[in-house]
Amino acid sequence: MAEKKFVGTQVEVNGRVVAKLTSFTHSLEVEEADVTGLGDTVEGGGVFRQKFIAASVGETVAMEGIALLEDDGQTELKRVAELGQEAVIKHTDANGAGYALTGFFTTYEEEGSVSEGVYTFSGEFRVNTKQAVVEDGAPGGE
Repeated sequence: MAEKKFVGTQVEVNGRVVAKLTSFTHSLEVEEADVTGLGDTVEGGGVFRQKFIAASVGETVAMEGIALLEDDGQTELKRVAELGQEAVIKHTDANGAGYALTGFFTTYEEEGSVSEGVYTFSGEFRVNTKQAVVEDGAPGGE
């Protein structure tokens, strides 16, 4: 079985390709609720056996890259972050499959240092909706 490679990954913000990405992370977090009741006891009684259910699923995206002065994708990313606007991030692999994620940026940062020699940028994005993108780049269902 072959590895899924980062090379060939493409990320767009509102249809504009973001150049020079060095890192992309898509995370899911499941919040749980304790639903332990009086009848939920360990065999022999006297001690509760805790039971939980999934209560909500949250998704975030984090990305980092080398800052470029005139890149349409980076410019759009920074613009929607500064304005707190809803955006669509399309993340696809080398085969063109992936997700179109709708939400908003919760953080945006540019950082430079002598040791690095260039400015870098990073952003975190809260996902509200997700739609699969099939291999030809067209949205699918989810």
